[in-house]
Amino acid sequence: MDEQVWTVAWWGDGWGVWPGETPDCTAPPAYATGNITHAAPEAASHWAVGVVPPHPRLRVRCPYAGDPDGEARFRARAARRRWWRR
Repeated sequence: MDEQVWTVAWWGDGWGVWPGETPDCTAPPAYATGNITHAAPEAASHWAVGVVPPHPRLRVRCPYAGDPDGEARFRARAARRRWWRR
């Protein structure tokens, strides 16, 4: 049985949940809530486990603390550090 992956990220004024490993977080999420603060990505992940359909091999991920631009910021910071160490 295949693993079912859902991604949690901050979207608009609340948290959203999208199906897949690397979803388009600019599109509306499959599930959304405005009841959890932006500072609580762990709580948002726990909420997501409760709203997505049950699956024996369920995985909920919240990369970069739910920041949709987190990868770009991480790469930019890493590039600056590499430049500094030259």
